[in-house]
Amino acid sequence: MDYNPYGGASPDPYGGGGTIRLVCDNCSIADDYSADDAEDGQYTCRTCSAVHATQATAADPHDFPVTGSISVRRVATQPTIPNLATRTPAPYPRTPHAKPAPAAFDDFVEPSEPRDFAPGAGAWGQPEDLAARVRLRYVRGLQVILQRQLQVLVEQHRVDALVCGVAGTIWLRWVAASRVFDDMWARQVLADHDQRSGSGDNNKPDRRKVEFAFLRSLRTLLPIYSTLAVCFLACHIARQAILPSDIYRWAVESKLPYLAVFTEVDKLLGSSLHLQRCPLDARQLFRPVQVIGAWQLEAAAGSIAQRICLRLPSVNFYAIAERCLKDLSLPVDKILPHACRIYEWAMPAELWLSSNPARVPTRVCVMAILLVTLRVLYNINGQGIWEKICEERRNAGGSDPDANSPTFRMLDDSNSEEFGMRELLCAIAAAYDKINVVHDYSSDLCSYLKYCNDVIFTGITCSTEEEHLVEIFWDMYKAGEDDNPKEHVKSQSQGIEERAFTNGVNKRSRDGTFIEASCISLSSGHDAVQMLKSEMQDHGFHYMPPRKPRKSDGYLRYRRRRLSGGFVYVAHADYYMLLRAFSKLAEVNVRIMHISVLKLESRLACIEDRIEKSLNTLQNLSVRAKDELRPVSD
Repeated sequence: MDYNPYGGASPDPYGGGGTIRLVCDNCSIADDYSADDAEDGQYTCRTCSAVHATQATAADPHDFPVTGSISVRRVATQPTIPNLATRTPAPYPRTPHAKPAPAAFDDFVEPSEPRDFAPGAGAWGQPEDLAARVRLRYVRGLQVILQRQLQVLVEQHRVDALVCGVAGTIWLRWVAASRVFDDMWARQVLADHDQRSGSGDNNKPDRRKVEFAFLRSLRTLLPIYSTLAVCFLACHIARQAILPSDIYRWAVESKLPYLAVFTEVDKLLGSSLHLQRCPLDARQLFRPVQVIGAWQLEAAAGSIAQRICLRLPSVNFYAIAERCLKDLSLPVDKILPHACRIYEWAMPAELWLSSNPARVPTRVCVMAILLVTLRVLYNINGQGIWEKICEERRNAGGSDPDANSPTFRMLDDSNSEEFGMRELLCAIAAAYDKINVVHDYSSDLCSYLKYCNDVIFTGITCSTEEEHLVEIFWDMYKAGEDDNPKEHVKSQSQGIEERAFTNGVNKRSRDGTFIEASCISLSSGHDAVQMLKSEMQDHGFHYMPPRKPRKSDGYLRYRRRRLSGGFVYVAHADYYMLLRAFSKLAEVNVRIMHISVLKLESRLACIEDRIEKSLNTLQNLSVRAKDELRPVSD
């Protein structure tokens, strides 16, 4: 029994005759506890439910070197001298989350969730600390997503590894230009949030709303699609023949990590960042809402280059033009040198990236140069060659009269001008039907369902009953497909054929424009010329009959014509066959391709006019100089 100068004896706390006074480190409220209040050997605060470090054991608590800031006092039934020097450090080191918030954010320290596991588990600290955690995880997550995309570009799509170093430099400068790491960023976001929500010092702010306010600001300054834009910009600087439409297609078809890459972010980041440090999960942070089109992707790349003050070269015309000619099965050695001369002569401004989303993409300008080159080389000026081909094959019963002919030669080996035009148009028509603008997952229902399960709905949890129901439906579908495989394939082929030979039915392309679904095939029993007229009318073009034979056919420039109170574009069938093939390859509307061709032709005409005036000026100067040097007769 302890000695008490007041004559009392301290009770035995383990005999049920005394209490222990504990001061909570979390809420700073003191209270008396008995041995019966201990659960599993530990005391729990009656106010905030925090677990005290002092444990109920069969020994005196003062006999143990307890660490922490919890004050342990022995309270006897008789007056005793209070020992105020028994306060010890807290069992866990204090974290920044437990610091009191400033006066303007006193309401933020109010617990919004149960704190049953550790002292201060529900306190989310100051808004600046929360902003720093969300910002760090978001920026690092985008960086590992970009690294993953570059890895796939190099390994699977045969892109030069030089783009990795270029993209890294662009990314660092882009993050610095976004100013998300400035000291005033979090304060500005909070001020804007308070202004929109109307909350002040007297109103209690919602933690989730503040978190998503930071996330919205980050997604605005550093959008998720900026990783795709940086990839394309790096390919552009590294002189790779990669188009924005390629980046878009690979991202949509999940051949480039973008739509479902948020499921890999936690693994890619490693153990340096734990989930408990950021209140938002990877799905909320990095799951994109949609994939921007190829047109907007190129504008985003130009905007990033403009923001970081990066001087860009023009597109790699030679590589892109060579790729386009191979896709159309055209002779590269014959066409490409002439196209490069036009490119070097004209050098249109549309070959440089721009941040203007309303400007024509660079790939359209490249194909406009190729189209003008073909018209110059093969004299495609409305002579009615396509109508003659259609008439001959219709009379032959849909067969190709030149397929088995011994005079059938390659396009670049032809000696006759008309034969060259015929072979060019036939090759263009065949290449048009082979150009695939449909995504791989749209080939059949099975591919589409697998795409939805692996990409669209990935990361979504469902109950056991829902998973079992999905498995039942999937087994039913597979069983029905396996029972009648021939009928299934036949129905799909019939559906494709019906869509191919339906006039006036358009489908939306991957860039938001419309691409015709009608297939003008010469081997079919349909009137190809009539189908072409109908398609031209659907796209705002007016069919022009063939021109009368002339001794010298110059380059024909098309203009708009006023018909039925409005302006429409007029074109011959020969020219339109080239136009539709290049527009489908560029994945833009036919009118956009035609406008780009008209603009290029106007530029070339202006250059020719200036050259002619310069030559005439030099000729006049030479004549005048000869007159001045002529001796004067006496």
